[in-house]
Amino acid sequence: MDLADSRPLAGAVVIEPTEDGAGRQAAAAAADLIVAAQQRQGSARVIFASAPSQQAMLAHLRTDERIDWAAVRSFHMDDYLGLAPDHPQAFGQWLSDRLPEAGRAGLERIDATADPEAEVARYSALLAAAPIDVTCLGIGVNGHIAFNEPGDTDFEDERLVRRIRLDDVSRKQQVDDDLFETFDDVPEYALTLTVPALTGAAAMVATVIGPQKADAVRAALQGPLTTDCPASVLRNHPLASLYLDAGAASKLGQPS
Repeated sequence: MDLADSRPLAGAVVIEPTEDGAGRQAAAAAADLIVAAQQRQGSARVIFASAPSQQAMLAHLRTDERIDWAAVRSFHMDDYLGLAPDHPQAFGQWLSDRLPEAGRAGLERIDATADPEAEVARYSALLAAAPIDVTCLGIGVNGHIAFNEPGDTDFEDERLVRRIRLDDVSRKQQVDDDLFETFDDVPEYALTLTVPALTGAAAMVATVIGPQKADAVRAALQGPLTTDCPASVLRNHPLASLYLDAGAASKLGQPS
């Protein structure tokens, strides 16, 4: 899919000088949405990314006293196949470690050691059980969202979860982010939520940090709506906002 469409992002694009500032603003926006859902229906269902770019946002979100974390059902958006649940690089473990204690019981974790087809069905059913209120996400160096990779993404996928082979750029990013020591240490396959699973949320809050993401941010906001930059799909969402530090925003306004 490649559409010559220059529509802007529907929500705010907020640029802060620092990672902490961007995380603080994104957390405030996410908290507003979570609290509104809890006031409206008694609970909130939230999808979270597990990545270094989300650390400041999660650090601020977990301290927001307005949120009743016992009434938050959380999901993570991807995980490496074959990693034990308590492996330090397992995304479910990473997220659990950064949620407040009151929110950990409500975290539904992908079981990356289970039969992949069975786990796709199980986790898809959990996601489909009720509407998602908020997706809190990042953008990869290559423009991926979750592990929906350039050239291997369907904006209209009928599935909610799928098995995917990671792009080499995504694997290298894990090393550059100090999550693995070498490229060969990074698992080759993962389970990921699909684009429709992410964009099906009522609202989306994206936090993107660092100059290494600047090209992807520019492509997502200024380029065509295309699966060659999966993050460009954010511009199709009626309530998506983007929070950037100065590095991630450094190429906005330049030709794509």
